[in-house]
Amino acid sequence: MLGKMTIINCVLLLLALSSCRTIAPVVPALYSDKRDKIEPIVSRLNIDLEFNMSSLFDKAEKNTPLNFSGKSSICEGVSYDYKFYRSPILFSTRPTQLETKIRGDFSLDLSYCPLCITLWSGKESCTVPRIYGSCGINEKRRRYEMSYLTSLGLSKDYRLTAKTKLKAFTIQDPCEITFFNYDVTDRVQAEIEKELKTLQKGIDKDLAATDTRSKIEAAWKELQKPIGLDSYGFFQINPISFSATPLSYKGNIAKFSLSLFFSPVISSEKTPSPYVQFQEMSNEKRGDGFEIMADLAARYDSLTSILQRTFKSEVISVKGKQVIVREIRIIGSQSNKLILRLDFEGFRKGTLYLVCRPVMNSETQTLSLTEVDFDIKTKALLLKSAKWLLGNKIKKEIEQKAQIDMSTKLNSLRSTLESKLNGELASGVHVKGKLDELRVRDILLSDSHLYVRASLTGSLTVGIE
Repeated sequence: MLGKMTIINCVLLLLALSSCRTIAPVVPALYSDKRDKIEPIVSRLNIDLEFNMSSLFDKAEKNTPLNFSGKSSICEGVSYDYKFYRSPILFSTRPTQLETKIRGDFSLDLSYCPLCITLWSGKESCTVPRIYGSCGINEKRRRYEMSYLTSLGLSKDYRLTAKTKLKAFTIQDPCEITFFNYDVTDRVQAEIEKELKTLQKGIDKDLAATDTRSKIEAAWKELQKPIGLDSYGFFQINPISFSATPLSYKGNIAKFSLSLFFSPVISSEKTPSPYVQFQEMSNEKRGDGFEIMADLAARYDSLTSILQRTFKSEVISVKGKQVIVREIRIIGSQSNKLILRLDFEGFRKGTLYLVCRPVMNSETQTLSLTEVDFDIKTKALLLKSAKWLLGNKIKKEIEQKAQIDMSTKLNSLRSTLESKLNGELASGVHVKGKLDELRVRDILLSDSHLYVRASLTGSLTVGIE
């Protein structure tokens, strides 16, 4: 912001020394070399997502039967009928896989026929009385242990995918029918493995039923809404697309990185962008943290209101005479310079138009108004009355005082943004964000807006329950 006393005093001192009682130059032509709408830069935000699988484990425990049974009935050979019982399922994780372990015990009822013949009726019959035996019936049941390995993923349409394989199945207590010395352990184990491989399809089905898409889509809808930033205006994220990496695991948490491609704008006014439909994920490599380019857009009208609050009705004394500032406003741009209109009254009355170029020092985060001068039409009018008023000394003094340190405001804005990026984004979706730095890189002008283009670095984690 220009040093207000310096600008007003210098300008009005010139007016007091002028022979004209009213100064009314022609309004400058307004135009911009840039387009009216500054095209935003597409940025990439790498979001680390954490999916708590506790509810998924609870669901799997609830939907998996506590016991299951099967049988094989043949005439010649061994027939059996078994029943398995399980303890609570034990879930654990590897770096890229989920392990499901089940322990329990079983009972087996068995019969044996050494030779069968086919009767005239076509029915088979054992040639000798069948031999019956059992294990785990009316005695301690035999123990077993099994484990599955599951690889989880996220499909392009944001649905959870699962691929489960039986890793191991062992019977810890042999099931030997002692009176004819026949150990059925291997046969029973082979039959049970068939059942367990069928069961793994059910596990995949239960996991795939987990509703991840609706939660991510709900978050997508929320990302398209302007976020209020208190006195700073509104933050429009403008999401474009997502991409994701494979899952990894730590404890009950499944982790993956989701990259959001978007064009953020911070504006002094609430102007929602057209809704962007939820799309399939793109294929992109993982990135760490983020560095995005955001445009802070302010209409000249809103900037004028700030100037008005500062300068309106300001009374300036020039050699014992008073001049009152009635209005000061930014009226537009011209060749990438701001045009200021200053209306005043008192012992002199009139209007002045000034031009200046806003320049941002990205290292010191200081905004300077350089190349300060009267508009060419105002200059032509002043030349008729007092040529010396255009001396370099006055313009240099204005430029030297027009130094605005933006670092404090930027740090305050960063803190406000950070607070808005922490909390519940949608039902069951929690966001934890950390913003390291907000730094202005450039200033762009359009016909109606001043854009401050800034880089924002940090990290973002989203937890899904």
